[in-house]
Amino acid sequence: ASANRAKSWSCENCPNWKDKEITVCKTCYWAYPESYKHIAMRDMRRIDLLWTGEEVADYEILIEEAAKVQEKAPEYVKKVLRSHFKNKCD
Repeated sequence: ASANRAKSWSCENCPNWKDKEITVCKTCYWAYPESYKHIAMRDMRRIDLLWTGEEVADYEILIEEAAKVQEKAPEYVKKVLRSHFKNKCD
């Protein structure tokens, strides 16, 4: 339900809401999440992650590690990814 509400809110607050230019909508995340250029005309990217079965243990570790550094999970994940890519490029 929260993803549907996020989409509704995003679309309702999009600058294209009044104009409804189909070409703008066709390049939006909410229309084509597998290939998009913007989210409601904002330069943004989004990843939805799900942990299932045995992966749930990994999720719990992630939450524990984020709490240790007093960060919310999304920011902690971004920090870990930045560090990973930085180390990969060094």
